[in-house]
Amino acid sequence: MLTGENGILSKAQKAKIETERAQANEESILNTYEDYLSQYANGGYVESKGVNAPALKDGMELVTYNEETRNWETNNSSSAYDYVAGEGTKDNNSSKWANAKVTIDGVDSYFVWIPRYAYKITYNGDRTGGTIDVKFLIGTTDNYYDENGTLQTAKRATTGHEDTTSDYYVHPAFTNNVNLGGWSSELTGIWVGKYESARSDSEGTTQGSSTVIKIQPRVVSWIGNTTINEMYKYARAYSESLNSHMLKNSEWGVVAYLTHSKYRKKRKRSYDK
Repeated sequence: MLTGENGILSKAQKAKIETERAQANEESILNTYEDYLSQYANGGYVESKGVNAPALKDGMELVTYNEETRNWETNNSSSAYDYVAGEGTKDNNSSKWANAKVTIDGVDSYFVWIPRYAYKITYNGDRTGGTIDVKFLIGTTDNYYDENGTLQTAKRATTGHEDTTSDYYVHPAFTNNVNLGGWSSELTGIWVGKYESARSDSEGTTQGSSTVIKIQPRVVSWIGNTTINEMYKYARAYSESLNSHMLKNSEWGVVAYLTHSKYRKKRKRSYDK
């Protein structure tokens, strides 16, 4: 009863081994989950995704759009986003840019994540058009992986008049070069309003009169009778802790370039998208 393959001691040893394996597997899963959450928190590079994870702070939560209910729903899983390269010039059906919801005083607003990247522009022969190629960068570095998986380093703009037809350049909106539209530090990415700004009391047919901003679908945008100075002030007041501000030219450019790259999303007719 004590020895042999089916003895008590043998069974006890097998049970001990299985328990240790289960504990190791559980710890591995928890560690992976914690690592993933940590990457979310600081915008760290996620190798399986090939981009910097959306940096969440101060109550921001990842959301995805439900096509059936036409509503945004919380989604903190790895399926919340995928920046997938499309083929040719057609719209990309697979890309899902990361989106987040911010709730302030009970009012929801929605933002989209633009990961740090470098770009190269190839013009047509007559320079009337061309293509924008994007390489997502690792963390706050200038490094990226090429098509062969080899680590490369993008160049830095210094004058704003560089020739981007032959080399990849880090987009200045992510850099600490304030003279070219950057900030005081290197960024892993930026959050941009998902929709046009609206007044917090705006509805489907009325603009409202509040001077507090919200960013939502299916409401009347904030239009008319507002100066640049006022818009700057209202945008800054939205959330000091999130460093909210009126979009700069460089930030508009970083969104436009990604939109016209192979990572663009399929154009939707739906007002919500």
